[in-house]
Amino acid sequence: MQKLCIYLLLLLPLMCGAATENPESLVEQAAQLVRNDQQNAALGLLARGRLAHPRDIQILAAYANLLYDLDKLAPAMLVYRELLELGDNPVARERLAAINKQFERLTSSVNLATIAIQKNVDAGNYQTALAIGNLAIEKFPDSAVLYTAMGEAQYRNGDLDEAEVTFRRALQIDPFNRQARSYVEEIRTTEQAQTSTELAEWISIAKDKVGDFIVTFLALFAAFVTNSLVAPIILRIKLNRARRAFELGQYDEFTDLIEGLLDKEDFAPLRANFRFLLREKDIDEARSILDKYVNTPDRLPALLRILEREHEKMAQSA
Repeated sequence: MQKLCIYLLLLLPLMCGAATENPESLVEQAAQLVRNDQQNAALGLLARGRLAHPRDIQILAAYANLLYDLDKLAPAMLVYRELLELGDNPVARERLAAINKQFERLTSSVNLATIAIQKNVDAGNYQTALAIGNLAIEKFPDSAVLYTAMGEAQYRNGDLDEAEVTFRRALQIDPFNRQARSYVEEIRTTEQAQTSTELAEWISIAKDKVGDFIVTFLALFAAFVTNSLVAPIILRIKLNRARRAFELGQYDEFTDLIEGLLDKEDFAPLRANFRFLLREKDIDEARSILDKYVNTPDRLPALLRILEREHEKMAQSA
C-alpha cells in the first residue's frame, strides 16, 4: 500500500500536467520551445494550457500568435475571436484583419485557391484548407477543380461523408474527373468496411437458417476481403488523425494507436509511426512521451525497445 501511494504521488504532476502550472510559466516554457525550434511541442503545451486555463489572456494570445506564425490561419482566427470576446485587443484585431485579407487574396482566383488548399493539406493545416475552400467555392461555385481540392481536404480531415458529397458535386460539373471518382470509390469501400458489425449480425442470423459450413465460408470470405482491401484504407485514416493529434501535442491518441498496433503485432505501421515520432522529436523526448502517455505499463518495455531499434536504424542511414 505504501509503495502504491508513493507511485501515485510520483505520477500526480504528470497527471495534472498544465493545470498545475501558472499561465506565466506555461507561456515562458512555450517561448523557450519556440527558441529551440520545437514549435509543435510549444503548440501542444499551449493547447493543454488553454484547456487548463480557458479564459487566460496570456495563454490565448500566445497560442493564437503561434498558430498565426505557423500559417494555421483558421484556428488562429478562432482564438483571436475568443480573445476579443474577453475584451478589446489591438493585436487580435490587427491579426484578424490580416487573416481576412490573406483569405481574400488566396481566393481571388480558382488557381490561387486550389494551390492554397493543396499546400495547406500537404502541411496538415486541414482547418485552414477547409476555410479557404469554403470561401473559394462561394466565389466560384462551378469549378470542379475547387470541389475536388475541397473534397480532398475533407477526406484527409476524416470527414468522409462531407467529402463524398463534395466529390460528387465535382463529378456533376465534370463527369470525367478521375480524381473525384477515385475518391468516391475509396470512400464507398471504407464505409462498407465500417458496416462490418452489421455483416457480423447478418451472419449470426444466417447461421440459424443455413449450414455451418456455408456460414463459415461466408465469414472467412468477408474477413479476407475486409482485411486485404479495406484495412489499409482504415489504417491510413487512423494514422492521419493520430499524426494530426501529435502535431497539436495531443499525444494520447497517438500512443493509443501505437499500443493497438503492438497488440495486433502490426509491426510495419508501428515502426513507421516511430520513425515519424523520431523525425519530430529527439530520442529523449520520444522516450518521455511514451513513458508519460502509454496506458498499459506492460506494453512500455516492448515499445521502447522498438523505438530504440528504429532510432539506431535512422542514425546508421543518416
